[in-house]
Amino acid sequence: MKKRQILRAAAGLGLLAAPAYAQAPFPSSSIRMVVAFPPGGNTDIFGRLFAEPFGRALGQSVIVDNRGGAGGLIGSGEVHRARPDGYTLIFQSPTAGVTGPLTRRVPPFDPVTGFSHIAILGITPLALAVNPRLGVNSLAELIAMIRAQPGKISYGSSGIGGAPHLSTELLRMRAGNLDVVHVPYRGSGPLTQDLLSGTISFAVDAFTTLLPQHREGRLRIISVFGEQRAAVVPEVPTARESGFDIVTRIANYLAAPPGTPPDRLERLAAAARAAMSTPEIASALEAIAFVPVTDSTPERATRFIAEEVVLWSPVIRAANIEIE
Repeated sequence: MKKRQILRAAAGLGLLAAPAYAQAPFPSSSIRMVVAFPPGGNTDIFGRLFAEPFGRALGQSVIVDNRGGAGGLIGSGEVHRARPDGYTLIFQSPTAGVTGPLTRRVPPFDPVTGFSHIAILGITPLALAVNPRLGVNSLAELIAMIRAQPGKISYGSSGIGGAPHLSTELLRMRAGNLDVVHVPYRGSGPLTQDLLSGTISFAVDAFTTLLPQHREGRLRIISVFGEQRAAVVPEVPTARESGFDIVTRIANYLAAPPGTPPDRLERLAAAARAAMSTPEIASALEAIAFVPVTDSTPERATRFIAEEVVLWSPVIRAANIEIE
């Protein structure tokens, strides 16, 4: 048979279709999921909880790869530059994905367009805790004390430009530009120790950090920065109930490099929804006041991140935060 006839016959049988790898179902091999922080932290713990049921839903193993450094920007930047094929993802935090780039003099990427967002996974409101020896029992009492002693009351944060720091700046501004001293720390561990000792008077942080100490009576959570009260401390009012319009949260989410095909994003989002609907995830997150998000889509995730940028950009400018 002549070459032209062979080619014609092959075409008729579909043998000249796209290469086999293009037709393979996605995913056809393991997924690498970057966590942009060292092992053992809140983001890493949540990421590892998520990886197993996420992998089950995909039918592939999900390998957690810790790439810490620069407040999460090293790992985030690596995924931002990765091949957009859906096989490299990032289990993202607001510090590394939103406030980190916004606080840099030269942003390494745009929080919204720098990634293909897949799904919001879990949300927890931030909370404000005081050392009990301070003698205040409500947010209103704390604000009154700060106003009565300008420049004398100090608060700590787990790092400049993170959501806890910016949440306190938002409170400071909305309460009338309070004169309060900021003491930044390298993480929640040393912050908590100084709050327990009374070196600083109060701090805003995640429930994972504050709740155990609150339950033991060593710290006192006096305000929740959520839309509603937290189930783990139903007796504690929200900031809004106390007269201050502060709603801030930590949301972990899943993202891929920019340009990842929409059909692969949809497949990953469906698996993420399935993972977040499992009883093991719900039980583990409930204990640390995280609310699982079981209905997120790429469109909703992108909109959520855009809303976070709108919230934090003016706070960062007003606080004059700019990191080299």
